[in-house]
Amino acid sequence: MIPKRIAELDEALTHCMKCGFCKASCPVFIGEETTSPRAKVRLARAVVGGELELTSNVKDQMDRCLNCGACAEECPSGVEPIRIALAARCAMAEMGDLPLTKKLIFNYGLKSPRLMALGSRVAGLAQYLSAIDLQNNPLRYLLPLVGMRRDKDLPVMGRRSLLASLPEINEPLGKHKITVAYFPGCAANLIYPEVGLATVSILQKLGARVILPHDLGCCSTPVWNSGDIATSKVLAERNIRILSEIDAEYVVTSCGSCGMTISQDWTGLLGFAEAEPIGRKIIDIADFVTKYATDANIQPIESNQILTYHDPCHLRRGMGVYETPRQLLKSIAGNRFVEMEQADRCCGGGGTFCVYHPELSQTVAQTKMDCITNASADVVATGCSACVIQLRDSIVHRQMPQKSVHTVMLIDEALRQCE
Repeated sequence: MIPKRIAELDEALTHCMKCGFCKASCPVFIGEETTSPRAKVRLARAVVGGELELTSNVKDQMDRCLNCGACAEECPSGVEPIRIALAARCAMAEMGDLPLTKKLIFNYGLKSPRLMALGSRVAGLAQYLSAIDLQNNPLRYLLPLVGMRRDKDLPVMGRRSLLASLPEINEPLGKHKITVAYFPGCAANLIYPEVGLATVSILQKLGARVILPHDLGCCSTPVWNSGDIATSKVLAERNIRILSEIDAEYVVTSCGSCGMTISQDWTGLLGFAEAEPIGRKIIDIADFVTKYATDANIQPIESNQILTYHDPCHLRRGMGVYETPRQLLKSIAGNRFVEMEQADRCCGGGGTFCVYHPELSQTVAQTKMDCITNASADVVATGCSACVIQLRDSIVHRQMPQKSVHTVMLIDEALRQCE
């Protein structure tokens, strides 16, 4: 049975009017009613009413959700089908229906940040020795055996993690103006440490003393999104304890998913009332720069490349951050910045969605790739490392010439040290 506490979050089971507005906004709706958000609500009602068993077929439909929030944004009744889909995944997880790979990663890897870092180093060594990242490598014919496309773009693993690269206390460059904590998240720590380094550099240039606790772990987003609430609570509780002990005015994030989870879901979904003060301190790096930098601090980057911006779902819909990244990019690129159509449409990454639904993920990505092409952009900036992974993979898959970067890489290059 769907857990009552989650099912009552928005009373969606009774409030859905079946109007279908959600269908137009849902990236995974491909013409079949069973793939629509309202179908997920109907399935949940059938399970609660005893009309259907919570079988693997029902779970498959509930898994076909990117958690982008577009359906909830469009619903005139305030229904959140994403919460209904989550409820079903939670119920299935409680029944023991969680993939073995996720069980191992969630219960052994994510609970031990040091083990995760070691696993990243081992993966990087294997990647280096096999040269599997090269597209013409014959070993790529084996990738479909593990559910990956043969042309899958693989991020370079095994580099020194962010937490291993910086001390816990990073003093400002120049006069000390503010003390902040930085929550890098898994991607900026292990996959793209350059994003974390750029974020810390930006904060230091703006006069911030940056506290980077080395015991921080996963924010729990991929875990609760998979339905494993119990493990999510373990991960969140650890981070809450660490962040609660820090005397900082802000907790800065460079990932919309981390920011949304800390500011909202640790309290609203996982039930940690003690996380509320931490949530109030959360600020995205783009908002922080806009708040503390002046026009004189940001120098335009000389280039002929056209720049556009992709809105990460959790950053825009979850945290309400969408104007400040554009303001900064316009300061950096001037008239070379162009707004693409459907900039806020999901790129199809959805965390682990692109791993477990690779074909559907690329079907969703096609719209985004068309918008990038129509904008005649050379570079796509975005405020989420997971989106960078998905955009780069989608670009490589279509042999497109564009590049994707995290916004902090451009901001750090353009930002001068404050006086």
